[in-house]
Amino acid sequence: MYQNKKIAPITCRCPRCENYRQMLEESVQDEICDAGFYAQIANEAPTNILRELITSIVGDEYGHARLQASLLGICPPPVSCPPDCPSATGNFEADVRTAIRGELDAIRRYAELAGCAPNLEIRYLLTSILGDEYAHARIWNAMILASSLCDCEEPCR
Repeated sequence: MYQNKKIAPITCRCPRCENYRQMLEESVQDEICDAGFYAQIANEAPTNILRELITSIVGDEYGHARLQASLLGICPPPVSCPPDCPSATGNFEADVRTAIRGELDAIRRYAELAGCAPNLEIRYLLTSILGDEYAHARIWNAMILASSLCDCEEPCR
């Protein structure tokens, strides 16, 4: 039904959209940073189940970077200076709380990128990543709440 329809480009005259390509390149770097940070958190996870859940999020973050790099036509984008990536502290709960803040920042970033997208197809791709980031925030929150379910200090085993 929709296969033969051409989707017109979205025109955006707002100043925040003028650096769209740069915003997308920075987003790729943010995803790569997040994947590295989350991999470090996985290494400090108190249970194998949490480690596996976090590892799946790491894979999602790399997938987000690959998708955006594909949109840019490069893999990966050139880096003029190394991004300021967080490192795990060794405190699982504190690092998970940092991850939650990162996911919420990513949701805002993808909302802005989607709003500036040059066409609907790209907007749909970016909003699908936004949905993933929201799901990640929920998973991280559940990890913190797990200890309250089993009346213990560490997540249930």
